Amino acid sequence: MSIEELNRTNIQALYRYMPGQPFNWSSKVSVVGRSPRHTSPLDIPEAWVAPQLRRLIRPFAEGVSRQAGVGPELEVIDRGQYALVKAEDLQASRFPNTFHCAACGHFRTVRVGERIPNCPHDHGQMRQFPWAEIHECGHLKQITAPRCANNCRASMALFNTESFSISRWYWQCERCRTRSTQPVVNWCTTCRTGRANATRIPQSSAYYPQQITVLNPPTRDAYASLAHDRVHLAAVAQSLGVLPPGADGLRMAGGTRDSEGAVAQFQKMAAVLGWQPGDEMYERGLADARAKEGTAPAWAEQVDALGLDPESVDALGDECLQLSLARSAAALTIDDLRTESADELHPTYAAYPALFERYGLRDVTLLRQLPIAYIDAGYTRVSPKAHSSGPRGDVNTRFRFFEAGRDRRFPMYGVRTETEGLLFSLDQLRVVEWLAESGVVDDPGVTTVEDAQRWLFTVTEPVTDIFNAPESRITKAILGLVHSMAHRTMKALATRCGLNVDSLAEYLFPANSAFLIYANTRSEFILGGLEHVYRYDLADALSELDAESRCVFDPPCRHSFGGACAACLYVSEVACARFNTVLDRNLLFGSLPATVEPAGQTNQEVTWRPYWNH
Repeated sequence: MSIEELNRTNIQALYRYMPGQPFNWSSKVSVVGRSPRHTSPLDIPEAWVAPQLRRLIRPFAEGVSRQAGVGPELEVIDRGQYALVKAEDLQASRFPNTFHCAACGHFRTVRVGERIPNCPHDHGQMRQFPWAEIHECGHLKQITAPRCANNCRASMALFNTESFSISRWYWQCERCRTRSTQPVVNWCTTCRTGRANATRIPQSSAYYPQQITVLNPPTRDAYASLAHDRVHLAAVAQSLGVLPPGADGLRMAGGTRDSEGAVAQFQKMAAVLGWQPGDEMYERGLADARAKEGTAPAWAEQVDALGLDPESVDALGDECLQLSLARSAAALTIDDLRTESADELHPTYAAYPALFERYGLRDVTLLRQLPIAYIDAGYTRVSPKAHSSGPRGDVNTRFRFFEAGRDRRFPMYGVRTETEGLLFSLDQLRVVEWLAESGVVDDPGVTTVEDAQRWLFTVTEPVTDIFNAPESRITKAILGLVHSMAHRTMKALATRCGLNVDSLAEYLFPANSAFLIYANTRSEFILGGLEHVYRYDLADALSELDAESRCVFDPPCRHSFGGACAACLYVSEVACARFNTVLDRNLLFGSLPATVEPAGQTNQEVTWRPYWNH
């Protein structure tokens, strides 16, 4: 195989055939994706996703630069040096171009376009040697044979490859039989800061896509009405309930300027009504409009009263923005079910409020047609995380953009599609009471859901790091509660909606005490499994949340493993938004009684009260 054109859908390409991604082709040879020859713009404005891209890339940039908020990768985002595109064609070339004879160990490297070689010792056609070097810096290179130590310029043979330990592999000259002292894997030739790893191609460790998910993104044509400097402020106001929800409320906020806007709007209204200067109604209305000069709208004043700094408002506002747009995507509420359903289902829906109260939920909403976009901003190798610890110590992973085009803008490949999801909103008043009963905070004395949400906005920090737990104890507790409940809910839904748990995904809104479970489908149609659960099996799905509070590894899991492990709360990393971090069953079921500890030591900082009522 030289260079071949691949015919795949955009969704298939996004998950399996990206540039720089190794994969199998026709079950005969491994290849690596190349940059497509043709791309077309993705119908999403680049500026709309900039905040999410910055949060995704920031941990990688800071890990390499060792400075907060600094790094060349972040400069790419800040300068807008990227383009959201769809791949119109796909290309791949054979990789690695190394071949090995299992009979005699003969090792040979050929060019990309050359045919598969035959063994010179009459052992037939050689087989591709599917091993390559990878490194945290993004290095990917096929294994190369060293020269003979006697300088006899003969071919080298690779032996002992049947061993699972690469350290036991060795090179030997085919002419003088001198065994080489050089290891199979050497120092990384790209960054020269560490030894590369040898991995079989294709394995997931050779390519980790760094992807963002955008809920109900605007098109490029509709973006102008939302691209105003108050959009994040308005989104926070929507979460506080002082501004109408959805895109209409955001557009209205963009048109609500101060004095000049108020006067201009009054003059337009007066012209329609036929009022003229000098008329009593005209002069009175003009005076009212001028009185508003220099003042902010009422909803903005309420957001300002939270006392948040501009950076926090932007980060919090981006979460509120995603939540607001998600809620406006063909939503179906419990009240809608009661209105449109048959009479025999009314008793079932009438029982939902009691179930919501039992599990601390304020509402569950079905999003039947949720516009969603998946965007691959780049990739990493060896680890999907920005920072990891292993036998070699602490390691920082380098984020890699896809190869820039002629316009020097880095392409980010994406696809826009529709899916279905269930939006779960926790009762904020219940969350505050749970924090106080667990001893995390003193009782703030809030009595309504609106006051509870306002209080939570003032005492928590926006969650912007998907790799590390928040430093704030209150923020970490709420994130852990929302995240743990999302995983339990995901598993309960998977048994009833016809999708494997790995085919579901989560989107967390910790500041708003909410989470979304959606079908992370790779097809271009909506299956309808979540809608079926919402209409007929939601009660059974909720009842399963606390049906079993134990884990096979309890009590160590609850006491020593952080209350979560692969046997209870973990799901596949393709389904989890945080790589299975900040999870704890103790937050849902309450802390187990403390074990016996040496004098002067305590087993746990907080005694968690169960969030769910039994």
